Amino acid sequence: MTPDSLKHLREWFRANAAELPWRPADLDALRDPYAVWISETMLQQTQVSTVKDYFTRWMERFPDVETLAKAEEADVFKYWQGLGYYSRARNILKTAKIVASHQNKMPETRKELEALPGIGAYTAGAILSLAYHKREAILDGNLVRIFSRLYELAFLPTDKAPKRRCPIKSGMTNNETGMTEKSASEIYWEYAREVADSPKAYMHNEALMELGRTVCKTKSPLCETCPLHKECRAFLDGHTAEFPPAKKRTDKSWHGTVLVVESTDAKILAVNGGQKFLDKQLALPHFESSRHATVALPAKAEDYINADEVKSVEHCGTFRHSITVHKIECDVLHVQLSTKANVAHLPRQIANSDKPSAFEWIEKAKALETFANSFSLKALKKVF
Repeated sequence: MTPDSLKHLREWFRANAAELPWRPADLDALRDPYAVWISETMLQQTQVSTVKDYFTRWMERFPDVETLAKAEEADVFKYWQGLGYYSRARNILKTAKIVASHQNKMPETRKELEALPGIGAYTAGAILSLAYHKREAILDGNLVRIFSRLYELAFLPTDKAPKRRCPIKSGMTNNETGMTEKSASEIYWEYAREVADSPKAYMHNEALMELGRTVCKTKSPLCETCPLHKECRAFLDGHTAEFPPAKKRTDKSWHGTVLVVESTDAKILAVNGGQKFLDKQLALPHFESSRHATVALPAKAEDYINADEVKSVEHCGTFRHSITVHKIECDVLHVQLSTKANVAHLPRQIANSDKPSAFEWIEKAKALETFANSFSLKALKKVF
């Protein structure tokens, strides 16, 4: 981008920047690196409109790294509930403990940041740029879309394609000298670094993210209002809808059964580990099953409970859920035992699983606030 186009971008951003709980009113102000880290991690795979309330609640409960580092994982999951991709929350807690052990100070170099759990190239760049105002590049989905349209890049940074010849600088054409061969990812990062290699790089980075979110949208972009439309090749050629190319995605269907096992003293069985989904976090027992409703106890259920202690089984409906590329549909069975929780016979390990698992009884009255994943909550709400 030219100095003039960056100037237009800054002017547009100052006039159109949305009020967000993690964005100070003074767009030139340095920011709390902790707040930048949390907000940018939440924004991965999640809409801004959704994240706003989550961020506000999170910061009220965990206002700084020191407070977060002392929290229990279950409490962290509770405040993450509904955002999905729970590995992000687990990594946040791991990183908080590491940072707390270094006087609660976030690192100020890309190498140190990227060495922390859950912090990749994008998040590290965002922290360095927005919090410390360093000339560091960022590359998220919004910038990918903008660069693809600006320079008619008919590939994505994740494409594993042969290296391509491209201009070293964005102002060059394919007929000019200064060509180089780079991978798909390197080409996008080169454009991102070009944006960052300028005064007020922190504002250019955030302005591009805002532009992608509000103007250069995936569908129906508002090109006429874009401060960069005069240099956007896709717009000038009338090919905006063709860029960026669609990402190839293969969704996987999975059908299963979720057990809501209740003891006579009103406790619900939970499992931590050893399951297809939600491994390493507290969840209701679940397993793959055929696509049909049943009122009988499936044989697979005996991996979790003793069939001789089952008093009744009721099919309570089905629900749909998505976890990464998995499109999930589950039957929900309410299994009532004839015994109290403390005398129920539970297996030591889930059969045919090479992952460690632990069984735990949860008070029925506290179940909805104890389970931190929407998968388990959807099943519970079918029963209670």
